[in-house]
Amino acid sequence: MKIVDGDKVECDRCESVLPIGDVSLLEKETNRDYERVLCEGCLGAVGVPKGYTLRRDISHLAG
Repeated sequence: MKIVDGDKVECDRCESVLPIGDVSLLEKETNRDYERVLCEGCLGAVGVPKGYTLRRDISHLAG
């Protein structure tokens, strides 16, 4: 996850830079080290694959 200017993040799929409140985080349940930040459009395209969980609120990561 790339945090930009403390309150924006880069989508791991399309590389758009968005406010942290406008993205979601996919995490692999068996390994919390694997995380992907996705914008709403990319999340719609990818969905939530089996074995992953979705976090919609990641605002606590803003610096």
